Amino acid sequence: MCQAFGSLRVMMRVEGIVPILVGNAGCVYGLDFVSHFYAARKSVLTPVYTAADLTNGRIEDRTRAAVAETIAQFNPRVIALITLCNEETVGLAIDAIAKDYAARAKDDPTFPLVVPMHVPGYGVKSHAEAKDIAASQLLKCLIERDGVPPRQSDAASTIGEVFPADPLYLEQLLAKMGIRLVAHIPSRTLSDFRKVLGVSVNVTLHPFYVKTCALLAKHKIPSMGCTPVGVEGTRTWIERIGRAFNVNPARIEELADTESRAVATVFARTPIRGRILIAGYEGSELMVARLLVEAGAEVPYVSTNIGQTPFTKEDEAWLAARGTTVVFRKTFDQDVIAVDELKPDLVLGTTALAAYAKERGIPSMYFTNIFASRPLFLAQGAQTIAELVNQAIGRRAAYQILTDFFAAVEEESTPATAL
Repeated sequence: MCQAFGSLRVMMRVEGIVPILVGNAGCVYGLDFVSHFYAARKSVLTPVYTAADLTNGRIEDRTRAAVAETIAQFNPRVIALITLCNEETVGLAIDAIAKDYAARAKDDPTFPLVVPMHVPGYGVKSHAEAKDIAASQLLKCLIERDGVPPRQSDAASTIGEVFPADPLYLEQLLAKMGIRLVAHIPSRTLSDFRKVLGVSVNVTLHPFYVKTCALLAKHKIPSMGCTPVGVEGTRTWIERIGRAFNVNPARIEELADTESRAVATVFARTPIRGRILIAGYEGSELMVARLLVEAGAEVPYVSTNIGQTPFTKEDEAWLAARGTTVVFRKTFDQDVIAVDELKPDLVLGTTALAAYAKERGIPSMYFTNIFASRPLFLAQGAQTIAELVNQAIGRRAAYQILTDFFAAVEEESTPATAL
């Protein structure tokens, strides 16, 4: 999938934002198709231009006209101006276009804000990191127009695309420490993005939001990297955020003990037995691996498309200490070799890898869709994932029956070789 889909996916979901995708017809068609496959409810706009316009300089004229027409016709609150490979190569100046509208947007809050997003495939290494570009650029432009709101000493925010119930669980847990979870991004509302700029601590649930966290740090908002996954992760998360907000140590210990014991009870009741290989592209693979290892599974290999970040180091070290090889910026070939060599009982992988494993009689699931549609955090997440994974491993015999059946059919249909 084109990396630019990460930015487009985030922007398509925010109410009041209209995306303008500046790319060739094939790229725009593909990205528009996949956006609506993922249930987008708005159109992707694009300037109409020819290949000659890329070289004669008129691509900028076409883009400016598209922005002006979008403002006149739709009057959006924000325009996400997204450029792809060819347009970046010829030097389309979307920052200059956005700047031309910025002064008017600053003077008139009702005038649309134009947010430039550079996401060429050769410059952005993964779909996940394009989400980071979208979020950081939107926050940057909001700060330039509206400034930074007053800091709220008891307010926190979270960032990362997770199952909708997870932020609710975290909100309930934080409330027990007197902390308000006021926003979770990426969000469907612009107001959540604004609220993030007024919190005391941002909690990073996915490790690739490096640009966004750097922007927040520039405005004195620290980001805490850790997730309440598994027994150790849950305890560590509660302890860190409690200390960050100067919560009474006794209260922190009480909650950490209660919540981590709840997760341990789930694992004792629903242990996972089997060898599992994880290969995705979102960056959340590492925390899922930690959960599975604590539940009793053997996880010898984890791969992801994102690169190492300050937020991946702790999980990587934790997994390495337990015999797991973690591969960043992986290739499909590396994942295939891992399947062939490690012979797992279950593969949680990309679509292509899941298909490869199934052909070999190994139960497999598409990592991103399966785990993005279920809770991961605290005891609720542990219970859901443990049950799901055990059910998948339990289908191994059925996969083998199918594999043997088609192998027999193929053998019967192969003509005998004449001697």
